[in-house]
Amino acid sequence: MGGYSAISGGFPSTRLQPWQLWLGSGESGFARARDHLMNAYRGPLEQYCGATGLSRSVAMEAGEVVSGFFASRLTTIEYLAAWGRSGMPLRNWLRNGIHLHVHELRRARKRDVRVESNTDAVEATVEDETARFERLWVLSVLDGAVNKVARDLEARGRAAEWRMFWQHHIEEQSHETVGRAFGCSAAESAQCCFRVRGMLRDAIAATLCADGVRDEAILGEILGMMEVLRGH
Repeated sequence: MGGYSAISGGFPSTRLQPWQLWLGSGESGFARARDHLMNAYRGPLEQYCGATGLSRSVAMEAGEVVSGFFASRLTTIEYLAAWGRSGMPLRNWLRNGIHLHVHELRRARKRDVRVESNTDAVEATVEDETARFERLWVLSVLDGAVNKVARDLEARGRAAEWRMFWQHHIEEQSHETVGRAFGCSAAESAQCCFRVRGMLRDAIAATLCADGVRDEAILGEILGMMEVLRGH
């Protein structure tokens, strides 16, 4: 959606990285980090496994592969701690990890000719599907931010502000038109949209922080997300 370009902008540099907090908080922090990871990345990873043929190469459903990957890696904090030391974005760490997991499954089944026969096809599609994975991740981040802000505003009795933002930035109605529809001036509509845009930026920034993006790189990452969407 073209309206998503409205969410780019500057961010403060005072947020603590959530992973630093979670991984330093013992078992409760580890559980929160694990839940975030599985909720945020299961969908993109499953679609990636299916599209590349990774799941077919081990004669499994994509969901089974991803569930097995999570079960094998997320039993202790060490997998996430190793990611923290790597300096990689979490999505890249997980994408590499799912390849290693499938390689381990194939090796364990190396006597099964039917399983091995799909390996070459997998390798041939990985490069193209890496870009698709990136797009899926971007869309999941945007969708999560949109849903969070809409829910937060509704919980505070301010659902009309979200509708005003949507009509202006997504449906591309003027502030004058939006203001008339909601019984306010064009200036009040603009102020409302500015506030909601800031909430969306903060929600996206929080997700990017959770992916390992440093504060000073967040704006560049968001601009890159916009390029990913424009390129498809």
